[in-house]
Amino acid sequence: MNRLQGLPICPGSGNTAVKTGVKNIRLLALLLSGGLISQQQAHAGDYQLGVGVLVGSQPHYPGAAQSSRFVLPVPYITYRSPKLQIDRLGASGLLAQGDGWTIDLSLAGALAVDNDDNLLRAGMPVLDWIGEAGPVLKIDIAEHWAVHLPVRAAVATDFKQAESIGWRVEPQLRYEREIYPQLQFSSALAYAHSSSAYHQYFYGVAPQYQTSSRPVYTATSGSSGWRFANGMTLQQGDWRFGVYSRYDYLADAVYADSPLFAKSHQLTAGFVVVRILKTGEW
Repeated sequence: MNRLQGLPICPGSGNTAVKTGVKNIRLLALLLSGGLISQQQAHAGDYQLGVGVLVGSQPHYPGAAQSSRFVLPVPYITYRSPKLQIDRLGASGLLAQGDGWTIDLSLAGALAVDNDDNLLRAGMPVLDWIGEAGPVLKIDIAEHWAVHLPVRAAVATDFKQAESIGWRVEPQLRYEREIYPQLQFSSALAYAHSSSAYHQYFYGVAPQYQTSSRPVYTATSGSSGWRFANGMTLQQGDWRFGVYSRYDYLADAVYADSPLFAKSHQLTAGFVVVRILKTGEW
């Protein structure tokens, strides 16, 4: 599933397309990994606040049969200080650094998914909000190129109770550069490996939820698939314009034989327009 790495945060709506988009578990990570926030350098404690509109399409979860189209209002927040950073790469706190490398405390998450709009999960428990935390090693390997090695533990919660749902490792090769003044391009190739508990939460089928077309399924640890994401951001004064695309290759994922899995190849795309309303130091 996709991460909620950094902000924006999307409020709900009564509109079906918007409601489905808000609850999509991979929506926000797609934006941020695609490079929709400016790379502009900031001094200690700088922040930006704004609002925008996001238009896109997104599978309910990796391998899901259904996708959603959505139009969403999106608050926009960035913050950068020597010890804390909230930006296009997520929310992180610096733990250690050296020549060409850093170790950050990386935070991520995902939104809940309503099964009313997902045929394969009909009658099953909803997928709760997910919170993830752990260290990430970032290594600069060449100009514009870096390797990120995050390891995160995951917790699912409905804000009344919480449960551990395992862990994820997601090595990433990243490329970022300014290809034209105020025009930023970023690309990421990532491979994900997750624990059996993590896969079971999304793709497992307990005996009480089996049907004639949905047999009992117990997930194992291993590959969660590959993703290739690209994004471009244009900064014009107080305006930010971004486009993104993402391709997921899931044929070799260990959960590919789950009855909740339907598609081995998925493509998502969208664009966002943001207006910066306030900047300052804090």
